[in-house]
Amino acid sequence: MSSTNPTRLTESMGPCEDGCPQHILGLLTPTDKEHALDWRRRCAENLKRRSRKIADGDRIRLEQPVTFSDGHVGQEFIVEKQGRRVTLRDPETRGRYRISRLMERQWRLVPTTKIHKTIFT
Repeated sequence: MSSTNPTRLTESMGPCEDGCPQHILGLLTPTDKEHALDWRRRCAENLKRRSRKIADGDRIRLEQPVTFSDGHVGQEFIVEKQGRRVTLRDPETRGRYRISRLMERQWRLVPTTKIHKTIFT
């Protein structure tokens, strides 16, 4: 095709990127092509991972340990949020770390007991 009429990609051409936004996935027509169904499933899983909520003080455990540039290897962290910025603190060494694309990674919340302050009036 010419530059004025570029190639139009379809799911059957094998898209590998799975970062399709929800509003685009909603426009797609039903299909029975296995490759297209797999791509849609991967996109949906990626969207679900990115939409997880994480709060200040939460404890998370990564599926795989991460090695940082200072040589530290960590898998479990305490979340410290300042606005939209998320910093992870190692519970043992107290070191602070940042992990790129944290919301796209496999991790789970670790249940912790939270003690609330008692207020007498």
